[in-house]
Amino acid sequence: MAISFTKRTLFSGVLMASTLTTMAYAEPSKPGFTLTPSLGFYNTDNDRDAGNDHSYALGLGYQFNSPLAIEATYLHSDARKRGRDHDLDQYRVDGLYSLPKFTQVDLTPYLAAGVGLTDVDGTDSSTNLFINAGGGVKYALNQDVSLRADFRLVKDIEDNYLDNVASIGVQYAFGEPALQYSN
Repeated sequence: MAISFTKRTLFSGVLMASTLTTMAYAEPSKPGFTLTPSLGFYNTDNDRDAGNDHSYALGLGYQFNSPLAIEATYLHSDARKRGRDHDLDQYRVDGLYSLPKFTQVDLTPYLAAGVGLTDVDGTDSSTNLFINAGGGVKYALNQDVSLRADFRLVKDIEDNYLDNVASIGVQYAFGEPALQYSN
């Protein structure tokens, strides 16, 4: 199912406008370091000589005393295809922007984007630069621990592949209690 350029442009414009209008209302999260182990599913582009498979990732981040955070992530997937293993390793640095929290259920949606390298070992070994964008939602179990669901589109810049990865994980926050500020 193909989406026309006009529909994608319209959708992107609406998403950007809604994000910009909510920026003023975003609450700061607890500042400090975060550690996020996660499990997921890596879906490779059909043209890539690697398959779809489960993945695991580990992210180390820093939450600023604002809606902004930065995170370095390592992801691994075996990416089996046609009976062959194609080890897929990804190293990325992402910026995350938390949107306003749904206070009644402690859900915090966020947007994410970043850059990194994908290293695929197999019959066609390669290391390529990629960009990624997506988002997710965090559910606060308490002030230090959150469940996190994430979805990313991963665009290989050099070979023009478009992969995606969906994951769930647990985010641990290490730092001072969140500072409250008044408007």
